[in-house]
Amino acid sequence: MGLPRGASIEAHSLPGGVCTSWKRGDYIFDYCVHWLMGTKKGTGFDILWEELSALKDKNNKNIEIKNFEEFTRVELSTGEILKLYSDLNRLESEFLSIAPEDINEIKKFIKDMKILSQLINAVDKENWSLIDYISYYKNNFKPFLKILKYSRMTMKDLAQKWNNPQLQELFKVIIPSSWSSLSLLFGMAFQHTKAAGYPVGGSLALSKNIERICLELGVKIYYSKRVSKIITKENKAVGIRLENGEEYYADHIISAADGYSTLFELLDGEYLTPQFKKIYEEYPLFPSSIYVAFGAALDLSDYPHALVLNLDETLELEDGSKHNNLSLNIYNFDPNFAPQGKTAVTVLINTWEGDYWKQLAEKDYKTYENVKEDIAKKVLKIIDNRINNFSSAVEKIDVSTPYTVKRYTSNWQGSYEGFAPVPSSLMKKIPKKIKGLDNLYMIGQWTEVGGGIPSAAVDGRNVCKKICKQDNKLFKSDL
Repeated sequence: MGLPRGASIEAHSLPGGVCTSWKRGDYIFDYCVHWLMGTKKGTGFDILWEELSALKDKNNKNIEIKNFEEFTRVELSTGEILKLYSDLNRLESEFLSIAPEDINEIKKFIKDMKILSQLINAVDKENWSLIDYISYYKNNFKPFLKILKYSRMTMKDLAQKWNNPQLQELFKVIIPSSWSSLSLLFGMAFQHTKAAGYPVGGSLALSKNIERICLELGVKIYYSKRVSKIITKENKAVGIRLENGEEYYADHIISAADGYSTLFELLDGEYLTPQFKKIYEEYPLFPSSIYVAFGAALDLSDYPHALVLNLDETLELEDGSKHNNLSLNIYNFDPNFAPQGKTAVTVLINTWEGDYWKQLAEKDYKTYENVKEDIAKKVLKIIDNRINNFSSAVEKIDVSTPYTVKRYTSNWQGSYEGFAPVPSSLMKKIPKKIKGLDNLYMIGQWTEVGGGIPSAAVDGRNVCKKICKQDNKLFKSDL
């Protein structure tokens, strides 16, 4: 059976994959977007969102972009609270107030982030002249140098640069210590220029905005259809087979699934190159998560939107992972997520023990549900010690695990963003095409170390350009 031009096969009943939200009673719980690169015009990625109408509502009006006064707030073991202000001048003052002994390092650090914040991400290079390229690299030379510097520096390295113990602790708890410091600094830097705001409405609304423009352009989307195999013939990808046995054929097959599913399952491991084997054996993954969400009949507008809690006692989960901090998102900034006077609060707990949750759920689902309930009680007790009357005000509780992520997205190990941004792999390229197999492209978070929504969108745009070139057609994005 042939597919209409531009058809999309989706395993879930909704668009977006992990870029999603869901409704529980009066509350919406959001899994993905905390800030989005390119929410300010002229910063590069804004071109993507304009082309995709990602930041337009159903009436083609710009959705509200929220730029936070604080990137996050962090509790330290000493009881002190550090505010990571979005404005880098205020952040400098905050750091100097607690760590005057680090004045030189602080000033250098803030200067570097201001340089990083000026980076323009090149997206629409297809019509550039040689002069355009020279101008671009000249204007972005200094940011590129800072990217090179911090991409090689782990969070542990960054923490050790400070003499002050509070700053050392801050940079130890906010991001995994083995990750490149760039994974934090990029986000912080672009808050300063208001180029990475939060799109009000959240993740599923963002995905549906893109879905709407696709449907308007004639794309046919098939939902709730899970692909079981990519059909190949004479070293060419020619179609797909669904779990129900249906087969569809097309000139080009584009897999936005996770790379492990594509290579090891949909292609049965038949096209594994030495490079891919090395990637899937050696590159560390982003974690999956225990995601605990609460709908509370409380007005929490006086609380920060993002808060890292320090725990007096280590929280040990049934999968063996241990946690001394909890990251809260208090959705007092998005009126779509709860009725007036009420608030959605979510907690994301990283874990790399995806197999534990899969085996538990498949072996003993009742115990799996009991374990989820126990985690929710433990987290609720922790929050109750910070927010008065929180537990008594909670009206809805929902818990997602790595098994949930795996069940809905098939992501390997339940990872929510592919390969982790560690220095050893951050700047390396992952092939978008498989050597020895024509007509198949891989795109999305699993083809860029560090993942992210913008990288997935760029991938989609670039593969369209490649197919247009292959078919001798003019690539146009201003439809």
